[in-house]
Amino acid sequence: MDINNLKAFIAVADKRSFSRSAEVLHLTQPAVSKRIAALETELDTRLFDRVGRQVHLTEAGHVLLPSARQISSELDRIEDLIANLGREVSGKLRIVSSHYVGVYRMPAMLKRFREQFPLVELDLHFTSSATAAAGVLDGRFEMALCALHGEPTPRLKSLDVWQEELFIVVGNEHPLSKESEISIDLLMQCPAILPSTATITRAAVDSTLASINQRPAEVLETSQLETVKMMISVGLGWGCLPATMIDDSVRKIEVPELQLSRQISLVRLQERTLSRAAQAFLENLPGSVI
Repeated sequence: MDINNLKAFIAVADKRSFSRSAEVLHLTQPAVSKRIAALETELDTRLFDRVGRQVHLTEAGHVLLPSARQISSELDRIEDLIANLGREVSGKLRIVSSHYVGVYRMPAMLKRFREQFPLVELDLHFTSSATAAAGVLDGRFEMALCALHGEPTPRLKSLDVWQEELFIVVGNEHPLSKESEISIDLLMQCPAILPSTATITRAAVDSTLASINQRPAEVLETSQLETVKMMISVGLGWGCLPATMIDDSVRKIEVPELQLSRQISLVRLQERTLSRAAQAFLENLPGSVI
């Protein structure tokens, strides 16, 4: 099976377009179509349904995609290992992080890494924590830096990097802003501004509230912590933020019954041997090497 045909298949599956995948692969669209046709002929099955300009994976395509990603990633890793034998650490490092980590935790760390390993090509992506972990699981990325709630799936291995306490905050004009400490019952009577239920942070908040049989009377949801902070700062409700995001636009309130925290972890695939670039990145993180 030709690896170039597999990579063309992965690109079309990701971009859902022959033209956009051709741009990524630096090929012409007919060349991409030819590679897909060759792979379909070899496997004796159709991998994509083409409906107008839309491209969709067939059932066979869905079955092939996870294995194709693993094969491609493993070959890339082998090429990196051989290319780097006896030389400085180089090659491409594919890493994904949550938006929050990318803004508040990664810049200084990436600056140090770039200075120490200038030959490494960083391929960075930013998304939600859940999507980041899924990207490692399906082989798209070597590692992820994201929030975790509970133990990851057995196929993933994690290293705790930062433990973050989450603080209850309100806007400076909020009715509760004059209080230094309040009860959980009073807090629950006020609208809450929380991340969406798809986020790890929301899962931590909901499970903590459920453990003390509490639930906010009203919840406004948004996907990004930056938006949560903005909505809190204009007085729309209370919310919880890590210390790195707290400034003069919001005010912390103590709620003795409510202790919240989340773990920022590095996540990688158990069975995947890390490239030299990934190993170097790992060894420069806070905490122990996994």
